[in-house]
Amino acid sequence: MRTIKPKAILAALWMIPLAIVLTTNAVAGDKPNGKELYKANCKACHDKGSKFGEFTPMTLIQDQWRGFFKEKLVPAHKDVTLPGQSIKLLDSLTPEQMKAIEKFCVDHAADSEQPQTCT
Repeated sequence: MRTIKPKAILAALWMIPLAIVLTTNAVAGDKPNGKELYKANCKACHDKGSKFGEFTPMTLIQDQWRGFFKEKLVPAHKDVTLPGQSIKLLDSLTPEQMKAIEKFCVDHAADSEQPQTCT
């Protein structure tokens, strides 16, 4: 009969949580994170005290956010570049990333079940 060494058992037990974490991160990494994208791309110019106005998901209600993304985002931001960058904001974001930002804003708008300020 073959005996299993304690080190082998510990190594196997350690790898199970690691595999779960890596799999979870890979799956989560496939989908853009709207909150992180908002912080990196929107908050840079629309933070508290900004000359462009402070905007957070709670600034507008859900219908206003939907209207903004549908009708106003592109005309208002067509020439915008983030501070310290030369590429235009709208050229740097994929359609999937834009949808993730929109979803974050709508899901956390003032009239949503979970309003957020994006802090």
